[in-house]
Amino acid sequence: MEQLRKQSPAELERAEFHERFARSFTDPRFDGLRDAVDALEELAWRQYCEQRWPAPRH
Repeated sequence: MEQLRKQSPAELERAEFHERFARSFTDPRFDGLRDAVDALEELAWRQYCEQRWPAPRH
């Protein structure tokens, strides 16, 4: 039986990351939280760039 190799997904450029991230926050109810959403996106982008994974919980 032949094994399939899994290919790593292509790394996203910043604009594509923003577009995908922002899709989750299009509801107008997030408008009052725009600064918080922007800060969360910046943190998510930095972690994506650093390829940091959450530490296992004990």
